[in-house]
Amino acid sequence: MPRPYRRNTSLIIIISPKYHVDCDLHHRLAGERREDPQHSLHTQTGRVFVTYEADSDKHIKQIINFVGLLRHNGFDTHIDMFEQQFRSISKIDFMERYLSEKEYLIIIIISPKYHETVTSSPVSLENDERILNTVYIHKQLQNEFIQNGSKNFRFIPILFPGAKKCHVPTWLQNTHVYSWPRDRDDVLRRLMRVEKYNPPPIGKLPTIVSIPI
Repeated sequence: MPRPYRRNTSLIIIISPKYHVDCDLHHRLAGERREDPQHSLHTQTGRVFVTYEADSDKHIKQIINFVGLLRHNGFDTHIDMFEQQFRSISKIDFMERYLSEKEYLIIIIISPKYHETVTSSPVSLENDERILNTVYIHKQLQNEFIQNGSKNFRFIPILFPGAKKCHVPTWLQNTHVYSWPRDRDDVLRRLMRVEKYNPPPIGKLPTIVSIPI
């Protein structure tokens, strides 16, 4: 009697060092996330907008790698240099889209030039479109912060190499500031709204027996 035909299917997965690092991070954060299932939807649809200043070619490359890492780990991350066609249609709509839609978390990449740009008087600024856009975005973020009673709900300031805490805008000094790449895991947790440490469950109150004297 002929043997039944069985399809021989093989699955080959090629692992690269970068894939291994990111997957290891993804699994660790996923383990933390399982303790609070309400975050699963956010991690699938997490939207991020990145604002920055172009200090140097090296700085721009670091930003591109940073955005690439976020997108690789499932975050719908947007930055102006990746959307030149949309900006050419309407620069105002491009910026307002991410500022007005509150589901977007805003990453502010802190650098010496960013600080100089947003703290300089309008008269001293160069008539450069990129710089003026950075100033406009910063002003809109600051206005939102003030309207929220000086509470920070969606802005994530990150110090990039070469930046110091003094480069953080004054209105963001009292919020949590991250350092890149040192705080990589914490940045991803913040984007997923996941706490690094979860408190233990609350048990029952102790039974206290009063003994009459």
